[in-house]
Amino acid sequence: MQLRLIPLGTSAGRPTLARGASALAVASESGWVLCDCGEGAQLAAQRAGLSLSRIDAVLITHLHGDHFNGLPGLLGTLGLEGRTRPLVVAGPPGLARLLRTLERAGSLGTGAMPVNVIEQRGAGGAVTIPGSRFLVTSGALVHRIETYGYRVALPDRAGALDVAGALRAGVPSGPLLGELKAGRAVTLPDGRRIEPAEFLGPVRRGLAIAYALDTVPCAGAVELARGADALVHEATYEHARAELAHQRGHSTGVEAARIAAEAGAAMLLLTHFSPSVDGERVADEARKATGLRVVAAADQVELSIAP
Repeated sequence: MQLRLIPLGTSAGRPTLARGASALAVASESGWVLCDCGEGAQLAAQRAGLSLSRIDAVLITHLHGDHFNGLPGLLGTLGLEGRTRPLVVAGPPGLARLLRTLERAGSLGTGAMPVNVIEQRGAGGAVTIPGSRFLVTSGALVHRIETYGYRVALPDRAGALDVAGALRAGVPSGPLLGELKAGRAVTLPDGRRIEPAEFLGPVRRGLAIAYALDTVPCAGAVELARGADALVHEATYEHARAELAHQRGHSTGVEAARIAAEAGAAMLLLTHFSPSVDGERVADEARKATGLRVVAAADQVELSIAP
């Protein structure tokens, strides 16, 4: 199963005519999660062909407006559409209080849809999304206010089944082969018990991406991205303005590439570009600094991650 990374907003601070406010969809065949929800995120999601009814969770990094302001509108739309399946919304401390305030003011309109707010604390941890295949964990980042990044993964899969070997051992074609492939032991008609380990190859690791916005270079981003198939990291400024980036709680593309290299991430998707920079030039700096595969995110330009 592959993961689709769909940038829905790649600008820093404010939307521009070419780039929306921060938002990224991580989609699989079974559904999708939204990382950050800046202004206009729900419209961008629909333009990308994503069904709002299939969203499993919204993961908010921090409560600066360019990462959060689209959430009330999205919740209201889901309520108007009659959704009753609970929606998980994860984010920093203060998120639940903010949503309660908006609800009391009549600004949400979530209807019969339960909104399960999971506030992150300390170093972060697991974010449970009932009924979803996504495995999500959070990790603390370093910004001007409390901020969390996220790791979004698919479950590990059983190894490939040696069908010929299983048939030779007497496993009949049909449902019993399917049980073995799923990693479950089977009992043959003659009473023998066959363990799946006898005919399954090594476990295949589920795909994983890390999402780190907004942050200065920090150990938390490295840990989130450890061995990931892709790191999505902010690159607010070119490297010549690294000092300014740090003063404002941000990173450069070169620094993001160094984090990806240290973490052993397979590739780097840069986003959160200041309107004053050229994203492709920032990505080129990052490539030259590390030799990694680096892509400059652009709104609505999808990237597929496959095993």
